[in-house]
Amino acid sequence: MTDFQCLVCGECCKWPGFVYISEDDVARMSRHLSLKEFDFVNRYAEIVHRPRLNLKTKENGECIFLDDKVCAIHAAKPIQCATFPDQWKINDLEKYCNGQKAIKRKDSARP
Repeated sequence: MTDFQCLVCGECCKWPGFVYISEDDVARMSRHLSLKEFDFVNRYAEIVHRPRLNLKTKENGECIFLDDKVCAIHAAKPIQCATFPDQWKINDLEKYCNGQKAIKRKDSARP
């Protein structure tokens, strides 16, 4: 989706589902937070589908790093988040994502 532009609404960080993280993601996020990788994993990750790690969520289901609609680790966020919406399978994405709504409006205005 080359036309997609994030509008920083934070809605994608509130959806149910998993943000899977790779070893590279863990290394990058750990450095960003000045933590040892082991400590980062213990504090911010969990295993839901073996052997994959995913980020923990808050009690309300939001990403653990969502802070007032902004990603607290934006500069080091997981690849799955950095490539949004390409790595996500969400029906009717435009209902939830303001960036996707803008694309739909732009496409519908084309002759």
